[in-house]
Amino acid sequence: MSLPADFRWGVTDSSLSAEGVAPAADWSRWERDGRVPVSGDGAGFASDYNDDLRLAAALGFLDIRITVEWARLEPSPGKVDTDALESTREVLVAASHAGLRPWATLVHSTLPGWFADDERGFADPSSRSGWWARHVDRTAEALEDLVAGWVPIEDPIGLALRGHLLGVRPPGRTDPEAARAAVEGSLEATFEAWRLLRSGPAPVMGVFSTPSIFAAASREGAGGSQARDQADHWERVLWDPWLRALADGELAWPWRAPVDRPELAGAFDLVGLAADHPVAVDASGAAGPYPPDARIDASNCAPLPEELGVALRRVHDRLGDQDLIVAGWGVSTTDDDWRDELLHDVVTQVESAVADGVPVVGLFHDGLLDGYTTAGWGSIPGFSGPRGLVTRNRRLKESGRWLSERITGRPPVGSLS
Repeated sequence: MSLPADFRWGVTDSSLSAEGVAPAADWSRWERDGRVPVSGDGAGFASDYNDDLRLAAALGFLDIRITVEWARLEPSPGKVDTDALESTREVLVAASHAGLRPWATLVHSTLPGWFADDERGFADPSSRSGWWARHVDRTAEALEDLVAGWVPIEDPIGLALRGHLLGVRPPGRTDPEAARAAVEGSLEATFEAWRLLRSGPAPVMGVFSTPSIFAAASREGAGGSQARDQADHWERVLWDPWLRALADGELAWPWRAPVDRPELAGAFDLVGLAADHPVAVDASGAAGPYPPDARIDASNCAPLPEELGVALRRVHDRLGDQDLIVAGWGVSTTDDDWRDELLHDVVTQVESAVADGVPVVGLFHDGLLDGYTTAGWGSIPGFSGPRGLVTRNRRLKESGRWLSERITGRPPVGSLS
């Protein structure tokens, strides 16, 4: 099997992973309070970005997703840091000079603390139509001459759930009612950004988490029907709202009647799938790895490449000819042999989907560099679960060597060999 010559091979990293937390970001308060390890300068991208971007290009990548960190550009309400904005432009220019097509991600893992706390974040309609919309407009005006594409919010539903139900990212809540408002607001914010950005020349990609959801089997065999009900509920939370909106122009949540939103049908130029692993849900609604005896990574997840193929076909069945991208695939592990094995299987799944007529036009590896990672289920954030193809001291791993050769058709040369 093979992939088209114009297939988009790319890499992606969050700002938190690549360059450490912005002082004004919500995650920064957790670091200051000692709730999570200090991220420092992350993978060191802020100081080494010229070399790192040339490295990405030398490995054969043509696309790169770069987080335009809101908390750096607007560290306090209405006050734009012009130096940070100019630094962002310099990174995007350097990416182009390296031969890369930079995609700007507006939110990935962190938010400005003042927006998330004082302004109630995306859950507040006035904050979405005010602070968020102004940020999107201002960023587009400042950067549209340099970007190859936009991603409004990385995994908007997952972002809200991790902060308001699972409690593993700021604000660290476990409140179902607050979580419902947060996930609705995050998805609405994604659609609002698409509406504002679509008039520009660059394409807009919506990126959504697409895990397969399974009912966890208990050792005693009890609670099976409750676990199936919980799995069905989480399917409807994670999949239905965005997929039904894009396919049918209908916004549906498990806790409210569907609402006709015909303007959302066909939204986004590209639909990105963030698909690392399936999820098992037990009778109480608690999530964990699937299958239960599978090998888990440092984020307490069990990567299963076959489920990426399932997700690609499922989305294709609903969206038809809509172009799809694997917007982020990675595994948190120090075992690069395992990463290499999984990566072979992931590429095979993409090749198989393309051969079956699924319009998969790209694959972004998460990430290029070993950086700082945030928490999964019960895991500890920090540097113990590296996800990169290249180490923090800029040594190419075997997994990176294989992927580079798969992209270019030749082994890495020069200092990379």
